[in-house]
Amino acid sequence: MKLLKSLFAIALFLAINTISAQSVTDKWKQLGSFHELMSNSFKPSEEGDFKPIKLNSQELVTKVDALDITTIPQELKSPRLESVLTVLKSHTKLLNELVKSKAPDSEIMREFENVHDIYNRVVYVCNNLKK
Repeated sequence: MKLLKSLFAIALFLAINTISAQSVTDKWKQLGSFHELMSNSFKPSEEGDFKPIKLNSQELVTKVDALDITTIPQELKSPRLESVLTVLKSHTKLLNELVKSKAPDSEIMREFENVHDIYNRVVYVCNNLKK
């Protein structure tokens, strides 16, 4: 029973996070574009297929570079968001460097997970702005 409650709590958290991410990406199309490519690359990697990450790492850099001060919707702008975006850009570029240098899949996956976690921080910051 305790396991069932824990699983339900995790599922609820993920559902709420997904809804939050959708509303932010609806407001900020460039973030939505980055998330779509990241998500499409991530799913196959969970099955051990790293080809999409490797094929899309340069495009992820292009899309993360589009996440700049000029594309942030006015209601989402904050110094904290700009700071987290700087970290996201840095880690996305590091991921691409790992791919270009033919790093082991385990290193690439670790960095890709970092990028995914930082993306989630971006969404969190956007959803928790002090009004």
